[in-house]
This record gives sequence, structure tokens and C-alpha cells, in this order.
Amino acid sequence: MPKVTVYIPAHNYARFLAAAIQSVLKQTMEDWELIVINDGSTDDTSEILAPYGAHPKIHILEQGNKGLNFTNNIALRIARGEYLMRLDADDFLDENILLVLSHVLDTKPGVGLVYPDYYRVDKGGEIVEIVRRQKIGGEIDLLDLPAHGACTMIRKEVLLEIGGYFEEFDRQDGYGMWLKFIERHQPYNVNLPLFYYRQHGESLSRSRGLLMETRRKIKRRVVEEMNLFRKPKVLALVPVVVDAEFTPGNPFTRLMGKSLLERTLHQIQEACSIDRVIVSSNDEEVLAHTKRFEGMDAILMPQALAKRTAKMEDTTLHVLRTLEERGYVPDAVCVCCINTPFRRGRHIDEAVDTMTIFGVDSVISITEDLSFFYHHRKNGLTPVNGSLQRTLRLEKKALFKENGAIFLNRADTVFAGKFLGEKIGHITMLPEESVRIDSEYEFWLAEKIAIEWMQSAPSDTLVDVQTSYRPLHEINRTHHEATVPEMRTRHGNERR
Repeated sequence: MPKVTVYIPAHNYARFLAAAIQSVLKQTMEDWELIVINDGSTDDTSEILAPYGAHPKIHILEQGNKGLNFTNNIALRIARGEYLMRLDADDFLDENILLVLSHVLDTKPGVGLVYPDYYRVDKGGEIVEIVRRQKIGGEIDLLDLPAHGACTMIRKEVLLEIGGYFEEFDRQDGYGMWLKFIERHQPYNVNLPLFYYRQHGESLSRSRGLLMETRRKIKRRVVEEMNLFRKPKVLALVPVVVDAEFTPGNPFTRLMGKSLLERTLHQIQEACSIDRVIVSSNDEEVLAHTKRFEGMDAILMPQALAKRTAKMEDTTLHVLRTLEERGYVPDAVCVCCINTPFRRGRHIDEAVDTMTIFGVDSVISITEDLSFFYHHRKNGLTPVNGSLQRTLRLEKKALFKENGAIFLNRADTVFAGKFLGEKIGHITMLPEESVRIDSEYEFWLAEKIAIEWMQSAPSDTLVDVQTSYRPLHEINRTHHEATVPEMRTRHGNERR
């Protein structure tokens, strides 16, 4: 029996396939078998595989197109090796990867899988950057950043124990496996780049929006399958401070036919994980308007908490104390501000699922930014998130920018006087989903994004926008009239 089974799911990557196979043949560790599964390719994949059919260590399987995760489970069933590793057909290996990773599993019986750093290469195989992963146990303890789906070596018996791969998803196979794995087993990583990850125009991983949506669905599946007993009772809190000095942030400012307040409440109604909804505001009109929404309650915000210097944790604590007096104490509270119009119910559900899966104190919504940022120091500008070397991307140096859409905290964190706890998880939102309306420019940008999505997206994926577009200056002149007419006179006079 071989020590390691390497398998390659191949679907229409004929031009890269030979390089992937040759990288296995060149391994310094020789105790391996290679399984290549032609997953219904319509290009020259069969012709590329033909010369390898007689190789004693290579097994070729032809099948109709079944998809990645289905193919992964086929490989799991037929693999003879003690350890299993997938190699994507458009990637290739360092000659020592099998030697290094199998040695870790051989010498560390408590470790169930191991993964390395990697090179990101372009279509032609030229190195673009080295991606260094944070060291488990040294640099990170929270395991919310998964191993790479390919070129991660796992014990076959462990993969069988956790049930293999979710077959209903056509991507992100490694993420679902990772979430099931860390529930029961210990991962390990080595800080050596040991494979070459090719990104190109046809790469499955480049469709970022679909990847993120798949991750949300995988989290939901894992919670439903494994963690129902840990699911928290969640209060949604919408803090609304009516500020006469800032028109775009007014709750009755209309974005594409719907006020910011209405938009936020509808987003919360979309979520499956919310137990109760409270709007806290210093404005009686906002409180009255909230009560028009079924199942939503309002609490008057003390004027001291409506000041610009007030802290969000104090507002949250005030609401929790008020509800506690009424006999209601949630497990967690999700703060949803009205100035983030592209948050959806699915983002709220993902935040709750993230808290459930990883057992964190808090979850925030972020966008990841790999740009170079600088502090101004004694000698001028110094990098915030990395050296001036542009070819080495360190995972720990990436900046995660809070976008203000979701702040989810366990109630005991808030009762302790904190806005965020010690262990903070995150959900990632697309840049276009992360617009926060803090100025006239951001309101203009939100309009442009809403119009673009309305015109280009399929009807079942549209952001909650309406077709009655009006220019920004017209919205600012009449934005109260369609919802609460008396608001225009009261707050409009203050602005003038």
C-alpha cells in the first residue's frame, strides 16, 4: 500500500495537466500513487492522459461531469494511501511537498491534516507572490481561516470519519471539510512554500461573489448538521440617532425609493437567525414608524446616548438593561446601523453561524484590503501592513477593514461594558456591499451601485432596490415626504 495518494480532478484544464502530473513524478518521496479523474472534459484531457495510462503508479478514471466535491469523494473511496492530498489540474508541486507533509503526519500522531505555504503564479507559471500562512499555535489559535483546499494532506481515516465532502456544493470543497475537521481534530501547518497555485481568467477561485455565497451556505449546513444545540438567541438592535446636521444619514433619507430605516428593517426581516428586533432612537417619529413593522419594538434612547460622543456599547447596554427589566435576555445582540444599505439578511445569518461554529465572543463584518498603508513616523512614511517588498504577501499583514454593517456580540460581553469581546470572528463582504453612508459622496456611490446591480443582476440576486430613481439633490429635497410628511418641516427647518 502506498503511503500517500495524490489525486487530480481534471475538467477542461488539458493545457496545464501535464505540468501537474510531472510535478508528482518528480517527488523526492517515492511512496505514492496518483489518481487522475477526468471529470467529463471536452478538451484534450483524454489525449494528455493517454501516455500515462501504462505507468504503474498512475491510475486514470474517466467519468461524466460530476463536479469537484463528488469527484473528491470518489477519490476518497478508491484511494489506497494512508494519507490523501488533492492536486488541482492547473497547479503543480514543489518536489519535496510529499516528503515534508507526510513526515509531519508520521511524527505527529495527534495531527489530522497539514498544509504548507504556497507560491501564487500567473497563467504562464511565473511566481507573482509567496503566500505565507499564520502559524497555528504560535501566531493564531482561532481557526477561522481555512487551509487551502488543494495540496493539504489529510489522514484518510480522518476524512472518512468526518463524512468526506459536501456534494451539493460545486466549489469551496476545502472550506466545508475544514469546518467539519476542526470540530474534532487538530490541524498543523509548515511555513514553507511547497506548491504553485495558478490563478488565471478561468480559475474557479476568481469568482469571489460566488465563493463567498457558497461559504455562507456551507456554514449554514454545518450549523444545521453539527451545532444546533449551540445556536444563540439573537436580538437585532437598530440604533437611530436623528441628526439635523447630516441629511444623507437621516433615517428617512430615501435610497432608490426606500428609506434607510425601512431598508434596514427589511434586511433584518430576511434573516432566519433573529429572535427579536428593537429600534432605539431619540426621535419619536422613528419610534412610531418602527411600530408599523410587524414584530418590531421601539425603545426611546436617552438624550445622553444621542450625542456624538456617546459610545455604541452604552446604547447597546441600555437596550439590554431595559429588556432585562421586561424579562427578556438574549444570548447575543446584533447591531445593524442604518447607513450600510447593502447588508442583507444572509449576512446577518452568516454572522450568527460564525459565532456558533467558532465559539467567538464577537463577529464583525469586514472587507479585506491588501493595499499598502502607511503611518507617518519620524522619518516620514512607514508601512502599516508589511514591508516595502511587493512580492511577499503575508496573511497576517493583510488589513481587515470594518465596514459597519454588522456588530454581533454575546450579551455577557455587552453586560461587561465592552463593545467587542476577546475572541473576534468575522464575515467578509464584497467592497460594493460595504458602502457606509457617512457623506454625500458615499450616498452618491450607493445610488450608483444600486442602479448598476438593478440593471445587471438576475432578478433573484438583486439587492433590495426599487426602480423609482431620482437624482441626489431631488432626494435630499423631498426625502421625507413619501414616508413621514411632518418630518420634513421639523428637521428641514433645523437644517436651514
